[in-house]
Amino acid sequence: MNPVEINALINMRPTVLQVEDISKLESLVMESKGIPKVVDASVFDDFSDNQRMLLMVKHGLYVFPTTELAEWLGSHTFARKVIEVGAGNGAMANHLGVVATDNYSQAPDYRPEPNLRNLWIQGRQAMERMGQAFVTYGENVNRVEAMAAVIKYKPELVYGCFITHKYRAGDKDGNKFGVDEEKLVRRCDYIMVGNAKTHQNKRILSLPHEEFIVPGVVTRCQDQNLNRIWMWRKTGK
Repeated sequence: MNPVEINALINMRPTVLQVEDISKLESLVMESKGIPKVVDASVFDDFSDNQRMLLMVKHGLYVFPTTELAEWLGSHTFARKVIEVGAGNGAMANHLGVVATDNYSQAPDYRPEPNLRNLWIQGRQAMERMGQAFVTYGENVNRVEAMAAVIKYKPELVYGCFITHKYRAGDKDGNKFGVDEEKLVRRCDYIMVGNAKTHQNKRILSLPHEEFIVPGVVTRCQDQNLNRIWMWRKTGK
C-alpha cells in the first residue's frame, strides 16, 4: 500500500492520508485480511478518521458491516426474499443470512467482455498506483452479475453497499462494470447504502425514493455526516 497518498474515495478526488499505526483497530474489527467482523460502530470512536480510512482502503472495504446497519437492514428485509448485490467480502449477507452475489470484477481472474478488457486492466492499474486494495471476496459470495442474480433468485428486495452504477455516455461517473440500477428496480425493491457526496451523480436518484440518515453507518468516505441509505420501490416499468 502506498503509505503517503491513497485514493480513499472511489470516483472522488484523491485524499491524502497520513501514515498511522492501525494494528489495534485491525485487531478489533477485522476477521482476516479483507474480511471484517460485524461490530458496533462505537468501536471507531477511539480512532481517527484517518485511521478509519486507512483501514478501509488497506482492506478493500467501502461500507463497514456495523451492527447498527445490520439491524436497520434486517428490519427492512424481515420476512422477505432478499439478496445482496455487490456483496464483496460477504460479511453483511452472512450476518443477515441472505444470498450474497457479486460479479467479482475486482478479482484477477475476472473476464470482461473483449471490448472492455483494456478498460478493466487500466482500472486495476489505477487502483494499484493509488494504493487501493482490491476486494477480498467471501466464500459465501456467489459469482453472478447483479441482473442475472435478480433473474435467478427472483428476490422481492435487493440491497447493496456503495454500489457503482453502470456507466452510460454523458454520465459524470459510474463504471462499465457497474449495476444497471434502473433495470433492477423494474423487478424489485432496492436499498443502497452509500454517501451523499460520493453517489450524488447516480441517475437513479431522479426516480421517486426515500432517503434515510441512520446512526452507525460507517463508510470509507471522509465526511461521515453524509452517509445515507436510499430505498426505491419496484417500478414495474
